[in-house]
Amino acid sequence: MKDVGDIYKSGLCCSCGLCGGFCKQSAVTYKIDKLGFYYPVVDDQKCVNCGVCLRHCPGINDLKNYEAAGDQYCYGYSCDNEMRLNASSGGITTELLCYLIEKKYVDYVTCVTGRDEDRLPKQVITNSISEIRRMRGSKYCPVNWNDVEKKLESLEGTVAVVALPCQINALKSYFRNRKSSIKYYISLLCNHTPSIFASNFLAYYRSGNSRFSITYRGSGWPGYTTIVAKRGRKKISWRLKFRKMWRTGFGKYFKTKRCIICNDPFAKNADVVMGDSYFLQDRDAIGSTFCIVRSIEIWNILKEMHHEGIINIKNGPEIHQINESYKSLFNREQIFEKRNMILKKMRHAYVKTSSGSGKDIKVSIKDILRFKKTLFVSQLGRYKWLWKILAEKNNMASEIENL
Repeated sequence: MKDVGDIYKSGLCCSCGLCGGFCKQSAVTYKIDKLGFYYPVVDDQKCVNCGVCLRHCPGINDLKNYEAAGDQYCYGYSCDNEMRLNASSGGITTELLCYLIEKKYVDYVTCVTGRDEDRLPKQVITNSISEIRRMRGSKYCPVNWNDVEKKLESLEGTVAVVALPCQINALKSYFRNRKSSIKYYISLLCNHTPSIFASNFLAYYRSGNSRFSITYRGSGWPGYTTIVAKRGRKKISWRLKFRKMWRTGFGKYFKTKRCIICNDPFAKNADVVMGDSYFLQDRDAIGSTFCIVRSIEIWNILKEMHHEGIINIKNGPEIHQINESYKSLFNREQIFEKRNMILKKMRHAYVKTSSGSGKDIKVSIKDILRFKKTLFVSQLGRYKWLWKILAEKNNMASEIENL
């Protein structure tokens, strides 16, 4: 492979959106493919074949940190009731970013803007606490990084970066021997990222219109996804319970191959990773954040915030509860080698791993057929004429609540 364009053609691009900012020649731009993912387009006239985009690509390279990190576990929530209720999962991530700015632990943080009608989410650098609060919540789609990586090399001051595991891995790889303003790497637990068109799929069933705004979480835990769309001159709005949204095909039909074989849902390279407290799902209707902390500094900052009454945190849970509650994520780590080996057997491009990795993995014909079926289903969203059929097959109408 000579550049990231070849990685996309091989099916291993994870749409992280970083290679364009890594390229000093500005030879990499992005388009959106038929499934709704950003993909890199390389200008051969500008490209000097330096190989930077390939070296730090989380699609073709296994950039995960395999060293024991001394994880510390805690969980809790924002003491601001409105924040706790309407953030994705307890509000600790947003409160941490605001606190880092307020107490001058960092000069800036990165955040992702919302999706509103024709505007897609993008990564921005800010030091405005009001902006940070406004941009709270998860964005379940690929994000335009808006050349933030280049700004991180030249910015005066320090930054806390919030990103997904694949993006954290790529950034740490790229900045390992380069000047960087990044002080803290903050990640989110990740099962996979649905495409941009997954949200269009939700809106299309009710409005048939691509102009809409969407809020993916809020109103308690696990919360609701709320859509406001235009039908002629009128606005219509509806919502789906967050978990039921996934049953409509929102994730299943809009996946990249690389997400399917991801082996780092817990962001092993991050200073702290945050997500939903699934071990509380039977007794928490408002929201709590589960934190895996690997930085002593971040651990101490969270304790400071607790003592100041900004957040309420507890140590835990026990490891057996973590293993049970996040079984699906642990399974992704465990089946990575097998799925990567299947790609080799199918003579497809696969992820570069350490020498000898996966040599004892046994792959059956049944494993290969099951994986092929998963790949086939994951691409069905590229056919817009199928959307209504897929929505009805998954009973979307029964999941919708009118507003």
